[in-house]
Amino acid sequence: MDYLRFGREEGEKFVILPGLSLVSVMGAAQGIKSAYALLAENYDVYLFDHVKEEPRGYEISGMAEDTLKAIHQLGLNKIHLMGVSMGGMVAQTIALKEPALVSSLILCSTTMNAKQGNTAVFEEWKRLAEEGNVPALMDSFGENVYTPSFYQQYREIILASGQGATALDLKNFLISLNAIRHFDVSCRAKEIRCPALVLGAGEDRVLGKEAAREMAEALGAEMYIYEGYGHGVYDEAPDYRERIDRFLRLVRQ
Repeated sequence: MDYLRFGREEGEKFVILPGLSLVSVMGAAQGIKSAYALLAENYDVYLFDHVKEEPRGYEISGMAEDTLKAIHQLGLNKIHLMGVSMGGMVAQTIALKEPALVSSLILCSTTMNAKQGNTAVFEEWKRLAEEGNVPALMDSFGENVYTPSFYQQYREIILASGQGATALDLKNFLISLNAIRHFDVSCRAKEIRCPALVLGAGEDRVLGKEAAREMAEALGAEMYIYEGYGHGVYDEAPDYRERIDRFLRLVRQ
């Protein structure tokens, strides 16, 4: 498992867990550093990638266990944990497994029960990945994750991000997609006691807007829904990092 570290080394630990992706997020390291520059001013930021080869039958609980191993190996504790989409599912599982580790939880475009997600989208991604049709998979991913205007503006970059995808990348993608479709901690969500922020999108075509509302209610969490944005609001909304920073400042008071 690769990881990226940047920011203020003496600051409190801020851990980011990314969502489903076809290729390693390490290829976007510079863009991630730029996007999270505000948080890097005060926090020691870590971004953990997915494991390099996912075993058959790998579930979200296994991803959480592997991420916990990496966190402990680096000696991190009392972390502020942010999870995006699939990463939010891993983050919830970590908070349930080791509540003393997590000082606060930020859940972005995610759910406590992915079985209620958009089955048609998941089926399309599964079919295209099984066919090895990377251009069509990236096109479908962009169309379903982002708003039309954003996708048209950045379409070439998004399509190019899938170039060089290997058979192992496609295998990992399918295993992760299957893990998402089986994820459900709705019966245990109320066990999470740390301060939490839930950020959702009014036009989320992957997991739906109600997923954020249900999660916020179960957690007793602060919530904000970005109307007019899709699942990929974390890349689009101009004040996204500022909203996270404000929440963390309140938690630290």
